Amino acid sequence: MSRFKILRWKKLFGLFMQNNKYLKVFEISFLHAAKNYRTIIGLSLFLVVCMIIFSNLWEVLSVKTRMLQMNRNQLLWYVALNQWVLIAIPRVDRDIQFDFQTGKLTYLLTRPISYLKCVFFEGLGTLIVNLIGLGIVTFIVTTCFVGWLPIPFFSWCVFILLALLAGILEMIFFMMIGVSSFWMHDCEPLAWIWEKFLFAFGGLILPLSIYPQYLQTIANYSPFPLILGGRSSLVFDFNFHQTSVIFFSMLAWILIASLILVALFRKGLKNLTIEGG
Repeated sequence: MSRFKILRWKKLFGLFMQNNKYLKVFEISFLHAAKNYRTIIGLSLFLVVCMIIFSNLWEVLSVKTRMLQMNRNQLLWYVALNQWVLIAIPRVDRDIQFDFQTGKLTYLLTRPISYLKCVFFEGLGTLIVNLIGLGIVTFIVTTCFVGWLPIPFFSWCVFILLALLAGILEMIFFMMIGVSSFWMHDCEPLAWIWEKFLFAFGGLILPLSIYPQYLQTIANYSPFPLILGGRSSLVFDFNFHQTSVIFFSMLAWILIASLILVALFRKGLKNLTIEGG
């Protein structure tokens, strides 16, 4: 084997070992979340309550407005798919804010590991456990309420993939909110505002179809429908074109949000260094 090939394999091995650190973070977070079954039970109960409340709300709206072409069964499955992802997303913004306020961030920055990647993979482990646990509850409860949803197995696989991407996208935005701790003492108000925009423009509280056309246009140019309503509505009208649009739109928004996150974090570190924090 030539020297060039040896150096190349050493470089590949080094990259694998470097990424293996983040896989270990993911593994620890996944196992910790899996053992914390009490949290899953609590989230499941909250999920069931939300499903009942919003399904009744949307059923009333469908009667009052006569603009929703969905029956009660479709409404409950729509609400279930929305709530499933929404409740499963971990609040990584609070973790980042805690690290900043307690000074733990300064300690973590000296370690040979990327802080943002560490937070991401830690949140990803929790997200996947929550999606699995809450997904089982969502499927069982909704099926008991309104019956089985007659769609192909491939469609279910697509819904699961889109749910994971939606959770990742929302988690990255929560990381951006957490990074705002560099400039804000408390980022909770910013998270509150973000969630209200998500509920309104994502189609959680009210269906986007009853919004004025200009609000629908604004919502479609935002990531909110991808996280909630736009993704969940595929269960009623599944087609390859719309699925592809949502899938690639999610990837684009994940890339854009990641670049903004890295830029904000570097800007925050620069300000922290200048101020001597």
